[in-house]
Parts: sequence; C-alpha cells; structure tokens
Amino acid sequence: MSLRPSLSPALRQKHALTPGLQYGLRILQMTAPDLIAEVLREADDNPFLHVDSGFHRAGERFAFDTLEARPSLGESLRRQIGTMQLSPEVRALAEYLTGELRDDGYLDATVEEVARDTDSPRSRVEEALEALQRCEPTGVGARDLAECLALQLGDHGYSRETARRIVGLLPLFAERSWRNLSRLLGMSPDELQQIAATLKRLTPHPVTLDSQPAPPLTADLIVTRNDSGALAVALNPAALPRIDLDAALVRSVGKSGEPQLAERRDRARGLVAALEARGRTLLRIGQRLTEDQAGFFAHGPLALRPKTRQDLASDLALHPATVSRALAGKALLFEGRLHPLGMFFSSALPGPDGEAVSARAVQASIRRMIDEEPPEAPLSDARICQRLRESGVDISRRTVAKYRGWMRIPTSSKRRRR
Repeated sequence: MSLRPSLSPALRQKHALTPGLQYGLRILQMTAPDLIAEVLREADDNPFLHVDSGFHRAGERFAFDTLEARPSLGESLRRQIGTMQLSPEVRALAEYLTGELRDDGYLDATVEEVARDTDSPRSRVEEALEALQRCEPTGVGARDLAECLALQLGDHGYSRETARRIVGLLPLFAERSWRNLSRLLGMSPDELQQIAATLKRLTPHPVTLDSQPAPPLTADLIVTRNDSGALAVALNPAALPRIDLDAALVRSVGKSGEPQLAERRDRARGLVAALEARGRTLLRIGQRLTEDQAGFFAHGPLALRPKTRQDLASDLALHPATVSRALAGKALLFEGRLHPLGMFFSSALPGPDGEAVSARAVQASIRRMIDEEPPEAPLSDARICQRLRESGVDISRRTVAKYRGWMRIPTSSKRRRR
C-alpha cells in the first residue's frame, strides 16, 4: 500500500463579505457621533446625496465637536487591532471584545462567556484577549485591578510572571518591607526602590476621562410607555441622519459613461441602503429587548432576565458578529435615563424555585445591599452571599467577590475605613 498525493475538485460553501456588506457592517457598528460625522463628510463630497437642511446644520455642529475630540475607545482599539497580524477568526473576536468593555476600559465578560456566546474555542478567545491587551491605552481589556496593574508593569519592561508577583505583593510595597520583598522577589534594594517608584505612576483605570468635556451622548433608541402601559420603541431621529438620493441628478446622469459619476452614485446608494439596514436592525433589537426584558422597564435592574448575545442572534436570525456590532456603543433612552444596550445581556445563575436569574440582576442586588449597609458595619462577601442564598439565588462567596470587583466596589474592610 502506498500513499500518493492527488488533486481532486471539491465544492465547499464559504461565506464571503462583499464590499457592500463590509461597508454596511461598518455603518452598523458606528456610534451616533461617528455616524453623523461620516454622513456629513460623505454628503459634502457627494452631489448625489441630499441631507435634510435642519439636520445638516445641527449635525455639523455636533460632528465638529466630535471630530475635535479624541476618537471613541472602541474605534481607536479597532484601528489598532486592524494593524496586527491576526487570523480572521481571532481578529473578529478581538473586535467583538471591544464591544464588551466598560467606559473605563475594563472587560466584564469572562473568557468562558465569550467562548459560549460566540461559539468559539476558549484558546482562540484567549488569543483575541491577548491581542486586545496589546493595544493602547495600556491596561485595556483587564478583568480586574491586579491584571490592569500587571499589564502596565509589563509596559515598563517587566515579564508577565514578574509583574504578577509584584502586584501580589503590593501590601509589602505599601509597608516598605524591603527585606521581605528582597527575599520573595530575589531583587536588590535598588531594584525594589525602582519598582516602588514605577508603581506610583500606575493608574487603577485603563481609561481616564479627559479634563475637557465629553461630546454629548445620544441614544440610538427611544422607549416610551403609553397610557395602557404598553412599551413602544422608535429610532431616535437625532441619531439617524435623514438623507436620500437626489433623484433628479440620478435621472440626469442616467447611464453616463463617466466612471467618477457612476462611482459616486453607487457610493451614495450604498450609504442610504446601509443606514436603512442599520435602522431596521437596531429597531428589531429594541423591540425584542422590550419583550424579553419587560420586567426591567417595569421594575428596574433587579428584574433583568438572563439573556446572552447568542440568544438574541438566534431569536432574530442574525449572525452573532452582527449582533455584537449592533450593540457596541449603543444606548436606549427610557424615562429620562440612558441605558447601554450591553447591560441587558448576562449569563444565568440558578434562582428561586429552579428559575434562572440574570447575573446583572444579582450584581444590582449586591450594589443595593452595599448602598444600604450601615457605614460602621459594612457587609462582608460571605454575608452578602448568605442573603442572596436566603432569597433563593445559588451563588458562591467567590462569585460575590468577583461581581463586587467588577463593579469597582472595595472590600468591606476598606469600606469600613472609608
């Protein structure tokens, strides 16, 4: 028996994104400020586009403020990821993770949750997270304070393992216990003094707010309740540029042989189609959220139901990556308050009578308990865990500590000192 190489034709199905689809996905992922700026730039250069004059004037002022400010965190990170040598799968996951970040640059979602939501191997998600954490600002994508500080130490030339050990010994640095530190780290006093000076320059948050005022935040969706109590969802007209094609100019050009005119006409048609598709997708998501999370709109965060992005993708027959782009940097307005769309999604925990409860609802419960605790007797993680179990939530003390850390709430001992 011998093995010989051979060639044989085979048919395989492969998804390919056309330039039009790629442009549509880019428009879908844009936040309202970025979208307005994009539309106004294109309209100024493209005679086939007609922008409502009232919107154009207001949007021009809004876009000017936006362009003067720094690009959004997500936009900046996606640009950096685009320059890295990554496989298409890892690149897509790294871009997905940018939509999971908090405003301060911390990552709330776990590797396991992302792997489950995107149906990806854990190893690939970890590779994507590593790519994200190579981006600027240093520390972005950290899942807790220790990892944030370790990433910043890595930027100062320390190995990953050394950085972790240093962060684990922060109390000794605070006490200036040089003898113990020298023994544990195997470093000279001069090296330890240098580390101590470096630690003072680190920041607890990967992203800090600029001293200049941030551009105004605009909701993409508006949720209202009528007299009968029914919820209605609408696109926010201030966040969706009102544009259309100049039909007279399109007719006058007709089948012109000038490639420049044809290219601009097609580009204008592509932008109009992409905006319409973006609006339809956001509206479908908003309508689904009001159905699935009716308890939230009636009773607040404690009534959130467990739901993942993968669930939403299945419900709406959309690809998970499309859902991720649609949710990134978007918000809805309800009764005068803005709510990021990402807050409506979380994993499930066993709850009372065998029913699942949303992890975000549990986090809201933890925050409420701590807000209401006596200042002189703050609740320990064990006590919070006990109260949650008494209410029927099956949770461990370690999970309580993890959720408290995600919400940047200090330990009970630190809260007592404060």
